[in-house]
Amino acid sequence: MDTQKIIRKLIRASERILSTAFTAALLLLLFLAVYVTLDNRRIVTNASAEVYQSYKPTADDTASFDELVAINPDVVGWLTVDGTNIDYPLVQGKDNEIYVNTAVNGEFSLSGALFLDYRNASDFTDPISIVYGHNMTGDMMFGGIDNYADPEYFSRHLTGTLFYGGNYYRLGIFAFFSADGHDTQVYAPHTDEESCKAWLEHVNSIAVSLTAKQPTGGPILLMSTCSAGQTNARDLLAATISPGGKAPAGRGESHTSQNGIHLHGGGAELSPWTFLTPSAIVLTGLTFLFIVLKRRKKREEDHGE
Repeated sequence: MDTQKIIRKLIRASERILSTAFTAALLLLLFLAVYVTLDNRRIVTNASAEVYQSYKPTADDTASFDELVAINPDVVGWLTVDGTNIDYPLVQGKDNEIYVNTAVNGEFSLSGALFLDYRNASDFTDPISIVYGHNMTGDMMFGGIDNYADPEYFSRHLTGTLFYGGNYYRLGIFAFFSADGHDTQVYAPHTDEESCKAWLEHVNSIAVSLTAKQPTGGPILLMSTCSAGQTNARDLLAATISPGGKAPAGRGESHTSQNGIHLHGGGAELSPWTFLTPSAIVLTGLTFLFIVLKRRKKREEDHGE
């Protein structure tokens, strides 16, 4: 057998292998596309405020909220920031890890839940109570906090409601700022008047936006989320908690945008491209080789080789 025949046989064998690999890669890519689409949709559903609206305590119905507490005793309240997508139940675990990837109903979920720092009193009587949540696109969970970097947006969204212990409390947002996630001046528990005063001075010194009226006493709610694209940076909203919150008359519609999702802070980013890009590169390479071999075979046939 001459060398040319051996080469032609090797080429034909390579074509068959590449054809099989091409088909397998295409099927894998299609499978991943379907999987990622369905998985993203599931995560978006878990992160949407709309999921929990039937449990939201209103002026004429708090029994539904009690039903949610019965499902998960870790539920401690409900947080609403007027004019934003922040409208979620609050939970508190035995540590600050559980609800990073656990939904309000207690099931596993990459979108997690809005949760109160385990070191805080569940009745929000501490001088500073910290609530954490994922920064997600579509302004879901705490994804809209970074909107407060815009002074105009900040000035138009300064009120909210905190529900706990069967009562409604008024929230008055007074600061938006960024800090390092390891900044103990921001995140350490503060229990005495002097440390709270030092905390407020520190916040004022690093704040991006501040109201003219500063807290003069009473508990503070600190809402914390990861800054997009930065590992240790955090975006935070600070609000005073005071009696006299107004109960919502009814359950409003969700403002959630059904976009792709990016979770920051946990190192996880969910996007179709995360899975599909490597597959697409492999598929492109196989396609190129497949075309080259096909053209070579055609030239051989045209020349009667």
